[in-house]
Amino acid sequence: MTPINRAEVERRRERLLEEYGREGVDLVETRWESPPDEFEEFVAGSRAGYVGGAYCWVTRTGEQFADLTESMPESALPGRNEERALLVLGRDDSGWGVPGGGQEDDETYEQAAVREVREETGVDCEVTDLFRLERVERHCTDPDDDRVNHMLYGFFDADYAGGEIRIQPGELHGAAWFREPPARIHPATETKAAEWFGERQ
Repeated sequence: MTPINRAEVERRRERLLEEYGREGVDLVETRWESPPDEFEEFVAGSRAGYVGGAYCWVTRTGEQFADLTESMPESALPGRNEERALLVLGRDDSGWGVPGGGQEDDETYEQAAVREVREETGVDCEVTDLFRLERVERHCTDPDDDRVNHMLYGFFDADYAGGEIRIQPGELHGAAWFREPPARIHPATETKAAEWFGERQ
């Protein structure tokens, strides 16, 4: 096997685990397979410095929501201690998940997550913890290609810090603050959603 990006992925993974600790972090190992043309695109991205992406489970309390207009009933105002989570629905319709995306240049995973949340949703947030690290090995479906492209995806807890939802229609079908879990949840978010919403029911 010929590894691509493995050393950099390991370095960044260890930095995150040293920063946040292993306790409570869901460590996931995933194998993906891509046809040759698609695989070459990922390899080219890795050669250019792409190592993965970062995402945020952003929450806010009722006291952080905007005041109601005069025409709205008081019952529409969330309770001061009522938390809601920001979820997005991607264009692939794979279910509601957390906002985020790929790293750029020399960003840390935390910086990438905050930037992507802002770009995708218009919401500012502050990272507070790490809850999932997914290390991906991407293989080519060509049996003669022994290269393995390594990537790392980080998922963070984050607090709301400002802004209101304003999505990028080219990337998302929607975004919303959820008090209860939606019917369809993205696979990468299922465990976190079950825990978070379960604790509040």
